[in-house]
Amino acid sequence: MNKEKTSFLVIVGGISLLVIGNSPATLLPFTVGTLEEGFNLSKQSIGLVVSIELIAMAISAIFFGSFVSKLNLKKSALFGCLLVVVGYFLCSLTDSIEFLRIIRGVSGIGSGLLIACGHNVLSASVNPERSYAAFILVTSLCGALFVWIAGIAAEEGGYSLMFMIFGFITLLLAPLLFFAKKQTLLIEELDVNNSVSVTSPIVILMTLGLLFFSLPSGGMWAFNERLGVEIGLLQSVIGKILSFSLLVGLLAPILVWFVGDRFGRKKPILVCLVLILFSFIYMLTSMHSIAYITGNLIWNFTYTVTVIFVLAAAAHLSPEGKLASWMNATALISQASSPLVFGWIIGNQSFNNLLPYIIVSILLSMFCILLTKNQLDETD
Repeated sequence: MNKEKTSFLVIVGGISLLVIGNSPATLLPFTVGTLEEGFNLSKQSIGLVVSIELIAMAISAIFFGSFVSKLNLKKSALFGCLLVVVGYFLCSLTDSIEFLRIIRGVSGIGSGLLIACGHNVLSASVNPERSYAAFILVTSLCGALFVWIAGIAAEEGGYSLMFMIFGFITLLLAPLLFFAKKQTLLIEELDVNNSVSVTSPIVILMTLGLLFFSLPSGGMWAFNERLGVEIGLLQSVIGKILSFSLLVGLLAPILVWFVGDRFGRKKPILVCLVLILFSFIYMLTSMHSIAYITGNLIWNFTYTVTVIFVLAAAAHLSPEGKLASWMNATALISQASSPLVFGWIIGNQSFNNLLPYIIVSILLSMFCILLTKNQLDETD
């Protein structure tokens, strides 16, 4: 097998790790909706349930990401996948919210391990912009399919049917993980001595920028399905809308694939943050189906572009994948807290209560990105 073909299969394996590892976050809107209806929980209570899993994912990704290059990638990936699969199946069978909280937490540990392994693979590629663009491309396709299936499953069988289906889907994807084992050969060729510390100013600013950006994004995604229901849409229709918006998001990685870093990374990120803020304000102030569809389309496209450039910058600063895993974990930490915060802010009142929080948070993210000066655009 030639080196070029091997490299392609390595990327396929790495992307598979991240698709499976991030699947609980992809399904978050329908997890929130189905559990709220299935267990008759308040928004504050359901926020706690989903936050447990996301916090476990984040802690696991940070912990394993700190020494993932020293692990047996194949065995680690299989163990993480096992936790995710078992978690899906057990959650589909339980009628105890206490047991479900525990299982989602354990499953989150497996997801975090898969995320750490996946970033270890993609960050070592020759062109991380293109590798992460390919990752986002595949993730958008899978995400579109996942939320479409989840919308139908949620309407037909609630959380039990949804978790059962995604347990089987994860099993079908699992064989692709074996391709990721070859990445260790590429990592050995990299010079990782120049990797930046997580305490360096650029990393601190990137972390804060991503934190403030992910807080409102995570909250809006978690309660996206509930927002659609409040507008008057069926769960199956919401699934189709979110699926289509993720498919439109495919334009983002295709664009980045061809453009690369021609315009740097800082400017595209700032432009996207402005558009994301606009989409949130439009959705929450209009509260009708056209705004819901349009806002999700703009949001998914610009969010995807932002993530690609942030991860590419992290890969250049830390080729062995430690910083990319740290960035992913940072996003997960902020997303883990956002359902709790959003549930508390919304309560039994209007979604409009979220606007001041969203505006301030994204403006703080933009300020942090501005303070990085030209460091985000450096390639060496």
